Amino acid sequence: MTDADASAANSGGKSRGWVGWAQVGLLALLIAAGIYFARAPSVPPLDEGPIRSAEAPTVRVLQPVIGSHALTVTLTGEVAAQETVALQPLAAGRVIEVSPSLRPGRTFRAGETLLVIDPTKAELALERARGRLDEVRGRLRHFQDRGAREAEEYRRRNPGAKVPPSVAQLGQIERFEGQVRTAMAAVKQAEIHLSDTQFSMPFDGTVISAPVSVGQVVAIGGPQVGTVFRTGLMEVRAPIPVPDLAYLGDPRGQPATVLAGGGRFAAVVSNISSVLAPRTRLSTLLLDFADTDAVLPPPGSFAQVSLVGPTFDNSRLLPPEAHRPGATLWVVDDGKLQRRTPNTLGRTDTGWIVADFDTADGVVVGAMPGQRAGLAVRAIAEDAAQ
Repeated sequence: MTDADASAANSGGKSRGWVGWAQVGLLALLIAAGIYFARAPSVPPLDEGPIRSAEAPTVRVLQPVIGSHALTVTLTGEVAAQETVALQPLAAGRVIEVSPSLRPGRTFRAGETLLVIDPTKAELALERARGRLDEVRGRLRHFQDRGAREAEEYRRRNPGAKVPPSVAQLGQIERFEGQVRTAMAAVKQAEIHLSDTQFSMPFDGTVISAPVSVGQVVAIGGPQVGTVFRTGLMEVRAPIPVPDLAYLGDPRGQPATVLAGGGRFAAVVSNISSVLAPRTRLSTLLLDFADTDAVLPPPGSFAQVSLVGPTFDNSRLLPPEAHRPGATLWVVDDGKLQRRTPNTLGRTDTGWIVADFDTADGVVVGAMPGQRAGLAVRAIAEDAAQ
């Protein structure tokens, strides 16, 4: 080994030794820092709860007036005919005439001819029935005359003797008297069939639909030729939620106001449906128009119905915004929230009638976050409920 190689080896060994001591020193420093921080005083954690404002929250309050109060229940429904009548032909044949009154929306009078079916076959049938009647009447008259002659001859030959029925032709006479009655009934039936070719109704009515025209062939028991209803016999059908119906009680006979077809009409509740609608779970009020002679809106018209519910004395009327779960409410008493559970007398979507109770500094209305009994609040008064 040369002197140069020996010098290089000694230099490399010194470098590696310095690096090793540096690593040992760094490790010792880290251990010392860990011990220091482990012994350092603990810092309390930050409060993760909501940051509370030093100022009390603001709530809206009102002082409901005590007195007599009632709620108006407003419903939507439609105008409908109380009863519809299907026009079913009573005679078969080809339609030869349709009245201009037999058109949707038109009206007709009782007994007015709405439809004429070709009467030719019915007229021929009537003629045959009349001919048969004349025939049996003639044969009856023949035996009546014959019986009278033979009875007279028998008395002349046998003075004081009773004329035998066979001589007087009583059997033949009775036989043809029965045939005459049968023929007369056939004539009446043929006359009815002929009258059925002219279709009419026994009441004044309004046409809903009339799918029939001249040239169409109709049949007894076939498709109907129209649908009508008795003019003036209209009603309003208005679905009603069960809570509103409970507030009204039994509204049958109660007056109501109906807005429909651009007009205002007085009405009376005539009945309540006995079952709830399967999908909406609503009951239905049926209302009759008070003035049937007025020009009423057509069936299918949208209708708005208003009914005034019962009046409660010594009560308070609250807006829906005052209601809390469980039929409770909040009042402000000496700057703090207090819960109240007043006696409910009536409630709809438009208001809440309760018996008189201690309202303290006012009833809270509207939403209020963080509500709880005893919470300090700042009340802002609103107008009193009317």
